[in-house]
Amino acid sequence: REKFTKQELDELESEVELFDAYIEGKITDNFDYKVGRQVVVWGRSDTIRVTDILNPLDNRRPGMTDIEDLRLPVTMVKLDYFVGDWRITPIAIVEQRFSKNPPFGSDFNPVPFAVPSNESYDDVTYALSVGAEFSGWDVNFYAADTHDDAGYLDRTMADPRVKHDKVKMFGTALNVLSGSWLFKTEVAYFDGLKYASTGDEEFSRTDALLGAEYNGIPDTLMSYDIVTRQIHGYDGRLLTEFNPLKKHHYQHAFRVSSDFLNATLTANYLISLYGEKLDEGGFQRAWVKYDLLDGVNVNVGVVDYIGGSVLFDAIKDNDMVFADISYSF
Repeated sequence: REKFTKQELDELESEVELFDAYIEGKITDNFDYKVGRQVVVWGRSDTIRVTDILNPLDNRRPGMTDIEDLRLPVTMVKLDYFVGDWRITPIAIVEQRFSKNPPFGSDFNPVPFAVPSNESYDDVTYALSVGAEFSGWDVNFYAADTHDDAGYLDRTMADPRVKHDKVKMFGTALNVLSGSWLFKTEVAYFDGLKYASTGDEEFSRTDALLGAEYNGIPDTLMSYDIVTRQIHGYDGRLLTEFNPLKKHHYQHAFRVSSDFLNATLTANYLISLYGEKLDEGGFQRAWVKYDLLDGVNVNVGVVDYIGGSVLFDAIKDNDMVFADISYSF
């Protein structure tokens, strides 16, 4: 225990978490409800988040798990109203949660000081999704007025906290299927963002994703996504080694997955890199998943962190081998 900081012990030594716990049903034939702790996925990318903002993530072991296994459920009231091919989904977010980040002192937190805890909020925030599925393509439109998950450190407070002010988001996602190809795009516009290095000044940001998946090879799926994030009204004037807030960010992700032994063994590879020229760090992960028995899965893999920025240079020697076994019943 003496090898760990108090924050690491408090955060990682033991934990009880209530995941999906909800009640759902029908009000009428075309009107459904779902109330309780749940995950609501917006967007189409399996690797990079653009419009997928409603659920925080567990980031304490970065790069080791896909987003689908990182989302933390939030208490919501979700309604689905169906009109022809369209689905209208208003959402009231009753519980305000934020992503879990590596605690002070951990291998993945290079900051030399403990970051204060999050400001707590007990208000209700709202979101809306309108979407439809057609032959060969689908489209969704999103709007939300929620607390910014990233937040910023307000140093003006006598008892500093990480504040999460309200941010408005408007976005869309489109999928188009053509033969063995699936093309996808997401765009999100955020207004009201604040950053620790820019004080009370508010900014807007546009995130855009382009991606493609190919399944023309038997038992194999390949995909590539690229995202750009542009902060409007910020000229990079505060950019330093210790403030990596840049006006324009890029992220790339390539993955391939293949099934073997009658789909009982799946081999996977993922590489995610930052920077327009893929030179600002990232990680790569290779892993296999094996169906040992009915309901019993074994997962074994390795993560390699790649330097190129202040953050990734600090964790590039934290390469990991991991394994887990799960039983579903």
